[in-house]
Amino acid sequence: MLMLGLNRNVWILAMTQPLALAMSPAIVLISGFVGKSLAPRPELSTLPLSMMIIGITLGAMPAALLMQRFGRKRVFLAGMVINSLAALIAAGGIALSSFIIFLLGITLSGMTIAIMHQFRFAAAESTPAELAGRAISMLMLGSVAAAFIGTELAAFGQDWFATPYAGSFLALIAASVAGFILLCFYQDNTRPEQSDKDTPPVNWSDVLRRPTFLIALGSAAIGYGVMSFVMTATPLAMHDMMGHSLGDTKWVIQSHIMAMFLPSLVTGELIRKFGERTIIFVGLLAYLATTAFAYSGVEVLHYWWALVLLGVGWNFLFIGGTTLLTKAYKPHEKFRVQAVNDLTVFVFQALSSLSAGVILFLSGWSGIVTLSLVPTAVLLIAIGLTWTRIKSTVAAESQAS
Repeated sequence: MLMLGLNRNVWILAMTQPLALAMSPAIVLISGFVGKSLAPRPELSTLPLSMMIIGITLGAMPAALLMQRFGRKRVFLAGMVINSLAALIAAGGIALSSFIIFLLGITLSGMTIAIMHQFRFAAAESTPAELAGRAISMLMLGSVAAAFIGTELAAFGQDWFATPYAGSFLALIAASVAGFILLCFYQDNTRPEQSDKDTPPVNWSDVLRRPTFLIALGSAAIGYGVMSFVMTATPLAMHDMMGHSLGDTKWVIQSHIMAMFLPSLVTGELIRKFGERTIIFVGLLAYLATTAFAYSGVEVLHYWWALVLLGVGWNFLFIGGTTLLTKAYKPHEKFRVQAVNDLTVFVFQALSSLSAGVILFLSGWSGIVTLSLVPTAVLLIAIGLTWTRIKSTVAAESQAS
């Protein structure tokens, strides 16, 4: 079954992706409302969202290592079951007016979301190397549908019970069940390894000296970190500090989210044509343009252009970095390298999201913009130096031959 050169596995994963990740936008939408009603103090109302991010971070390493041991399909299916359990626990926490139980359900859901983030590697492994970018882009498009499915299910179940939003999490179980059914048709190409003796050890000193790995890791981690940092601060900066309307703020954030995922229609093809490093470089230029627009003023259009460019830059950096990572390891290293990559990415995301509010209130919007420029510049310089070194090595080898 080939469409756009992609086989059945990729299309099954692409159809499952919005169902598997529906919980995430639902938590973003309603967890603050639930937190406000259950938290012992108002300032803890956003803790559930932070716990989801912490859960994703905690689950990143175990997700990849479990797939190495048991294969991707078994862990994907188990993730769907556990995600349903997490939704049930969250609903129970709301019904029992227990903030702790609710946080437990949200954290567990975050850990299963880490499992679903491995879909992109499974898709890349199911295609020829030259089509990996296209496969990953197809998966990223599913996140647009996830935003719609998750928020619609949350709204659909909002008033099922006397306690608002308990039904929202029960409704989300339907997405996990549908995703489970689809994944039953996924054909696992990975060979489960019954013990560590089956796999040669990873020489991390060798891995960490590979320019390809460092650029891939830096692109995904810095891309996610800077995006989360600026995006988290934007609603507060626009609405609370600058007095822009909630409607204008919503428009900017919606445009940003669309800019994050819609370029996936062409990102894979651009990677195939121009290469991962070029796309990563363009993503960094988009981040620099984000900074320029953010510095130029605080009107709605300044925020809009900054956040749209931020979304496009994230898309190029994350997909470019993920595609490049698939070329940065040997076959026996893939699960451990993928685990370290995702752990690093989600740690950057968690730290950025958690620190954005503090930096905003201490240093204002200009502080957010200035700090976001630092990692962007560092990665840009690192890529430039790496390219120079690679070209010098190639030139030296050509002269020697």
